[in-house]
Amino acid sequence: MNSPAQLKLTARARVAAAIIASVVLLAPIRAQQGDQSIKLQTDLVAVDVSVTDKDGNFLRKLKAEDFAVFEDNEPRKLDFFEASEETALTRSLAVVFALDTSGSIKPEEIAKQREALESFTKLVRPESVFAVIAFNNEIRVLQDFTSDVAKLSQGFKRIGQVEGSTRIFASIDRAVSMLKRAPRFRSGRRLRRVVIVITDGFDNVDTTDQQDLIRRANDAEVTVYSITLPSYMPGLGDNQRSMTLLDVSRIVPQTGGADFSADAKDFTPVFRAIAEEIRSSYTIAFYPPDSNRRDGRVHQIRIECRKSGAIVRASRTSYQAARAPRG
Repeated sequence: MNSPAQLKLTARARVAAAIIASVVLLAPIRAQQGDQSIKLQTDLVAVDVSVTDKDGNFLRKLKAEDFAVFEDNEPRKLDFFEASEETALTRSLAVVFALDTSGSIKPEEIAKQREALESFTKLVRPESVFAVIAFNNEIRVLQDFTSDVAKLSQGFKRIGQVEGSTRIFASIDRAVSMLKRAPRFRSGRRLRRVVIVITDGFDNVDTTDQQDLIRRANDAEVTVYSITLPSYMPGLGDNQRSMTLLDVSRIVPQTGGADFSADAKDFTPVFRAIAEEIRSSYTIAFYPPDSNRRDGRVHQIRIECRKSGAIVRASRTSYQAARAPRG
């Protein structure tokens, strides 16, 4: 097991390698060196994890030696470890906000969402990027990735009528595809990939394969958070709601995310809770053995915390290795 100092140096080396890779792509004369840098970044399997106690309180200030990594039930050496050192800001992010604009959503809820989204952007590091999509029976990109909050606000003005049916899973699929082409690093920092879907949770026209969607999200290192609106919460009491199709799919927990029930009067506390959770997370990564790196197979991942009573929620439970070229 490497010492904390060695792991910190390793983390810096990985970031430096990613920056080198982007420079090399612009300099064909260094193609061979670039291939090595890209391979370094591609082979590394990264997992974002949140750790809580039994009461849901985040466990902070954990060290690399507090974690154990397993691939197909075999222990692996931890090659990269990062914990947030910021006290006020969350990690650097690439976020797609997916907004439900179906007929079951109230216009005033959309206005409150915009205000909360703008507050959320102030809680993250400035190199973060954001995109906004709207979905009912169609999926529209209202604003592609930007760090400009004014552009995000303009995106909300393009929502138009709140009407139609709901395609939750297809919208998450589109968000995952967008994040796959989003920047991986900015200003030397890895951007954690996040989808925040704001919906009443009921999908009525979607044929997206949910298990395949979970696999694609895992492969793209995407965490899905959901904010369930109070538009459709049949009478189960003040603090309860009915089970939705989004809940049943388990896309949110299987990607390391969490669901939050929103108060239509103010979405800001929910966005703050998401920011706090992300700020309290850790990034763990390892290099698979040579025998697994190019076998094209799906490999299972398990992260454990050695602290007594710790509960770990990981952004992925598997990864699919690349397939070695034939010949």
